[in-house]
Amino acid sequence: MSIQKLIRVSLLTLGVGVGIGCNEAPISSEDLDEDEGDTTGSEIELGQGGEALCANGDGVNSAMAALAVAAAKELGRWNPTVDFAPMNYAPWFTNLTATGKARCADGRCWNTQAILDLQKAAPNSVKFGSVVFNANNFVSTLTARWNEQKNCELRGGTGATNCTAEQHKLTFVSSAPGACDTVFTFNATNLSGGNLVAPSQLKNKLMFVGYPSNPYLAFSSTGTTVSIDPTKGLVGGTPTQAGSCSALCTTISSTSVAGACCTCNGVTGKYAVTTWSSTTFSCK
Repeated sequence: MSIQKLIRVSLLTLGVGVGIGCNEAPISSEDLDEDEGDTTGSEIELGQGGEALCANGDGVNSAMAALAVAAAKELGRWNPTVDFAPMNYAPWFTNLTATGKARCADGRCWNTQAILDLQKAAPNSVKFGSVVFNANNFVSTLTARWNEQKNCELRGGTGATNCTAEQHKLTFVSSAPGACDTVFTFNATNLSGGNLVAPSQLKNKLMFVGYPSNPYLAFSSTGTTVSIDPTKGLVGGTPTQAGSCSALCTTISSTSVAGACCTCNGVTGKYAVTTWSSTTFSCK
């Protein structure tokens, strides 16, 4: 493989399924390790202290991590102030823009939209394992982070205050087991498919999901790919196999899994479609 500039991003979160065993308090972004010297590797190394990183609080940071994955996979980029926008009136939901939707093959970005629809979830209706997701906090955090992203990009600047990043393309490459869940890897190039000049600056496009204060974000620049370890079940796929029960309390799927066997915190049930999203299912 030719030696190229490469960026690396990892979002470390608690899996939605039970039995993950991550129950320590989150560590701060200052505690995250980054590989600074390796400029030839093609593999992203996740931040240290994986189990501590898996702790999930109210579930908001892990949902934001999954949003970054879904956007990379469906929209092929991180351009949050163009592809997303919060409402300027109650209930203040953050939505995909027409420009964002137009980038998706289905014209609606079903997985990204399903994660955004978590803003509408009723209290105590979504669980990521033992963590009860707080939809109200998700709404307010998305709004605040989007505004931070916009202000950062308007500020521009150089050096430590530089809030710019190159136009880029993210292309899904593979998925594999990660420190907390499944790592999704994407090629990162410029718009013509060539090398990015300053790949490390793509971290500036992750402010909308909480960079650098979100403890589940770990960014380093080491090669030609970016990798993300999101919340299990929130990045689309069919969570069950014939004759088995899925250990996910909440899952998102492009095809209906209503009635499929599931377990949530050791209790066996069946998936039921939620009232706020036709692609989100809760184990009941």
